[in-house]
Amino acid sequence: MIRLAPLTAAGALALAACGSGGGASDGAPQDIQIAHPGGVVLQIQSVAAGGEATLVRARVMNGRTRDIQLNGGRENTYLLTDAGEKLFLAAPPANNALEVPAGRTIDAALLFSGALPRGERATLVVNQHSGADNVYTSAPRFETVLSLDGARGARGLPDTSGLSGMRPNTASRLAPATGGGSQLGAGGQASSNLQVVEALKTELGAVQTDRGSVVSLPSDVTFDFDQSTIRAEGRGALDTLARLIQADGGTGTITIEGHTDSRGDDAYNLRLSRARADAVKAYLVEQGAPEGRLRTIGLGEQRPVAPNAAADGSDDEAGRQRNRRVEVVLPTAAPATQDAPGATSSLTPAN
Repeated sequence: MIRLAPLTAAGALALAACGSGGGASDGAPQDIQIAHPGGVVLQIQSVAAGGEATLVRARVMNGRTRDIQLNGGRENTYLLTDAGEKLFLAAPPANNALEVPAGRTIDAALLFSGALPRGERATLVVNQHSGADNVYTSAPRFETVLSLDGARGARGLPDTSGLSGMRPNTASRLAPATGGGSQLGAGGQASSNLQVVEALKTELGAVQTDRGSVVSLPSDVTFDFDQSTIRAEGRGALDTLARLIQADGGTGTITIEGHTDSRGDDAYNLRLSRARADAVKAYLVEQGAPEGRLRTIGLGEQRPVAPNAAADGSDDEAGRQRNRRVEVVLPTAAPATQDAPGATSSLTPAN
């Protein structure tokens, strides 16, 4: 979990575009924004404490391509007081897990049962037993300290937690400087949705390396044995990869590398690895990826990522399986050119 001060680029684009409304109740305003590395942003707006419950109003932006939960398990989401007391979430019966659909922003009213003891602060914990750094989890963990100054004495709190105001995540456009400065959203130029790009990379398990972002596709899932025809089971990951390439909107060369284990003839392994890389390219182009950016290469058994054999000389099947893969390398975006001295920048939402 990353405490944003200031907010990261992806979160800033999305939350600035969403605006600052959202129905903060009477109580103590909060200005807390937290980004989970799995592609979810949490914005805390206010906290209001009544005699028997405490309400935290928040906004959640799910930048992933699958649903996430704010209450992924019993007694995992709560308020922790300075005295060490836990006020547990009162979840709604119809959506006990407080699921937020993929690609959506939603307003959350998180109600915690029990009177809030005297104190200057309380700690909000969301999905305690999940991971703050686990990019694959569907229940991202957040933890932050809330100020209680002015929070007490609230009335008319709801009976349970709830979600409302669901809408698609707002995309922003990046445009070159016009006139006296650079403006995001002006000129109608290239689209950029950074939170979607990061979410798609997360779903594919992309790894950032010196070569760029590397997506590894296991050949045993993508292809039948000794074949270069894409299996039905492998199409889902390739569809997601095609969306990532289109959302990225870059211009650099994307390299598709075919790899095999050490079984078989070297020349044959080179041909098979190249044929599989070509098949992946053809599929991506069919799904809308720009053909001019895609380059294929067959490397056969030249670049193993795991041993093909154990220390005693016997086959290491797990290692061989890891070596049978297609790797897609997306180039790292070049740093943005700085504005000339005196130029200004501004954020505006997409139309």
